[in-house]
Amino acid sequence: MAKAEDIQFNSLDYDDPMVGRILDAAEQCIHRFGIRRSTVGEVARVGKLSRGSIYRYFADKEALVAGVFKRRQELYLNRTEAALEKEPTLVDKLTHSVVSGRKDMEEGIFASLAETEPETVAMMFLDPSFYRRSVSFWPPHVLMAQEAGEISSDVDVATATDLLMRLAVSLVMFPNMGLGLKTRREIRAYLDQVIKRGLG
Repeated sequence: MAKAEDIQFNSLDYDDPMVGRILDAAEQCIHRFGIRRSTVGEVARVGKLSRGSIYRYFADKEALVAGVFKRRQELYLNRTEAALEKEPTLVDKLTHSVVSGRKDMEEGIFASLAETEPETVAMMFLDPSFYRRSVSFWPPHVLMAQEAGEISSDVDVATATDLLMRLAVSLVMFPNMGLGLKTRREIRAYLDQVIKRGLG
C-alpha cells in the first residue's frame, strides 16, 4: 500500500527556473488583470522576457494559464498532504482540506478571479484534470481510516474517495449555501455526520 507521505504532486518542468519565472509573471498578470485581459505580451513585459521564450515552453495563452493553475494546485496539494499527516482521523483530514481550501479561495489570485470572473473559477473546479489530481491523494487516507475502524472496510475505496472529493469541493465552492457552515467546529460536526452515515 502506498503511504500518504510518499505521494508527491509535482512536475519536473517546475524545476526549470525559466518555467518558474514565466509562471510567476503570468500569475502576477492574472491577479492584476484577470485571465481575459492578460496577454502573452503582458506576461513577457512583467517577467522581462521575450515572447519567444514564453512560447518555447507554452504553446499559447491557454496553455500558460493552465500551467499557472496546475502549479498552484500542486503546491496546495503538497502543502495539504503534509498537514494531513498531523490530523488524527479522516473527518479531521477532510475538515482541514475544506478550511484550507476556503482560505485559498479568499486570498490572492482566486479571490480576485472570484469577483471578476466567477465562471472561470467554477470551470477550473469542473475540469476533469482538476478532479484527477485532487482525488489522487485520498485513497491512502481512506485505507488508513478503514484499518483504524473509522469507516467500514466494505466501502469501495474509489467510492469513498469520490464522496470525500464531492464534499470538499461543494463546501469550498459554496460556503454560504444550505446550512452556511462557517467555523471549523461546524464544518467538522457536519462532515462527521455525513462520513459516519455515508461510509460507516
